[in-house]
Amino acid sequence: MEIILADFPDFAARWAVHLESWPTQIQRPIALDITEFAEFAIETIATGIDAQIDRLAAFTEVILLEGDAIVEYTFRRMFLEHLAQHSCAGGFPIKQFTTKLRPLGLYHWQALDRYVSIDPSGIVRD
Repeated sequence: MEIILADFPDFAARWAVHLESWPTQIQRPIALDITEFAEFAIETIATGIDAQIDRLAAFTEVILLEGDAIVEYTFRRMFLEHLAQHSCAGGFPIKQFTTKLRPLGLYHWQALDRYVSIDPSGIVRD
């Protein structure tokens, strides 16, 4: 999470609240940590600020390319799928993010079509 906090300092307050919700003797599942970042990403994408959305798309590519197998799998499954499911539920403007994805991020986004229906524009269909 240090990498995420370094690239997205605005996430720090949300991260602190997330950490406080866990007893110190219990190890947090990485999936829940990544889902918390996905919630931050949803809020960021909803602002429509291109520079921030560009950073999220570029960061997605870096994590998918450079993360270890657990991080890559968790980011793909928990981050991208969380964004897709949120889009499904509420008409979220996901196209602002998906059009900026780089090759590996785009590949994994398109692979989500096996689980949720995403039309070519990046909008999730019911």
